[in-house]
Amino acid sequence: MKARTITLSLAYAALAVGMALAIPGFARAETSGQTDADSTTASDAAAHNAGFERGLTFGTSPQTVGEMLQCSAVWDRWSYVLASAADPAFAAGLREELSAENASRREVYWRRQARREMQEDDDASYFESMRADAEESADEIYADYVTGGEKGLQRMTEWLALC
Repeated sequence: MKARTITLSLAYAALAVGMALAIPGFARAETSGQTDADSTTASDAAAHNAGFERGLTFGTSPQTVGEMLQCSAVWDRWSYVLASAADPAFAAGLREELSAENASRREVYWRRQARREMQEDDDASYFESMRADAEESADEIYADYVTGGEKGLQRMTEWLALC
């Protein structure tokens, strides 16, 4: 089991390095001098806002430790997108709930909620196992998102809304 944990850790590290290089087109700053860059940025932010609003209509919120940890991990991935790659005009067009500042707060909030949800007699290895599963799931959501497809955008923004 120890060897599998090390192997998975190395796989996650390699995945993270690969994802760090993948930045969705809408989040990259436009340098080509296109005159419609501002309208593209505005429509991209609007698409993110619309996806977030759709997610709000679901009316659900995390209930389990695993769900709370997944929320924390998804907000962490969103924070990375905004901090490292976002075009300032794109970030400025987003709802306040999708801001970098809010992303950092939500990531910490859900991690703390998950810790509070743990019972005194719960096994610490259970928490770590759930955290690893949540990180893996958030990596999949992020990977779908950075490909730039509609499905990836939808998954990311709806998860953010649920959390």
